[in-house]
Amino acid sequence: METQEASLLGGMHTNATPWFPQRDSRTEGWPLTGSPLPVAMITAAYVYFVKVGGPRWMSRRKPYDLRSFILVYNLLAALFTAFFVARFAKLAYWDRGYTFLMDLDVSDEPASLEIVRLSWWLYLFKLCELSSTVFYVLRRKYEQITTLHVVHHVIVAWNVWINVTYAAQSHTMFVVCINGFVNVLSYLYYFLAALGPEYKKWLWWKSHLTKVQIVQFVLYFVHAVCLLFAEGNYVPLFVWLEFGQAVLFFSLFVLFYVKLYTKDKGGLCGPVKAD
Repeated sequence: METQEASLLGGMHTNATPWFPQRDSRTEGWPLTGSPLPVAMITAAYVYFVKVGGPRWMSRRKPYDLRSFILVYNLLAALFTAFFVARFAKLAYWDRGYTFLMDLDVSDEPASLEIVRLSWWLYLFKLCELSSTVFYVLRRKYEQITTLHVVHHVIVAWNVWINVTYAAQSHTMFVVCINGFVNVLSYLYYFLAALGPEYKKWLWWKSHLTKVQIVQFVLYFVHAVCLLFAEGNYVPLFVWLEFGQAVLFFSLFVLFYVKLYTKDKGGLCGPVKAD
């Protein structure tokens, strides 16, 4: 099925697209796709470890020194994320001609199949990103394990599972590319912060980074609203998930910004990476 740009209407669209689409046949049999059980078990184990099991286990141990490891991790994460953004942008917007509002794309065109394969690798990468919270536990930096941090990691894990299992790539490509760009900046910030106090002068832009993170959720909100009022082969579930998450994370990040930069001028926390 060829993708096409939607035309905006004067009211919220109603079409025959089911709320929950059929399974993407192109990814049937792929590891960690299809059944929600694997991602449910992974995210449940993640929440338990970072909030209960990990702190309990570390209560009898000294913090681990992971500085060198974290430096390498953040640098590699920035590079991998930049690769994903560049590759997705090229495949979707150059090769497939994606636009701001896109119908479902379940074609067998080479570029579409490559987008699906790359989306699966992004799925694995996002699951690996759960380890960033584990590092906080091992370093006993429990103040960094905020509700915002944990919630966004869990939601992102489920988002990428839906993306690969139900062919949501064309719906979410705009979000994936914008978010990836912001995450590259975030990882570079974390890399500089991990170099030590002597590099603190290079972190003057942390409040601006948080503002960029907030702006991205405004863009997601606009994107979702446009889909709600557009005519096209859109899956309502995908659209409302984007809308709800845009509102949720915009609210949480604004509260975070007010707390950190307004009420706590001396705060040492950096921006929260928004996946």
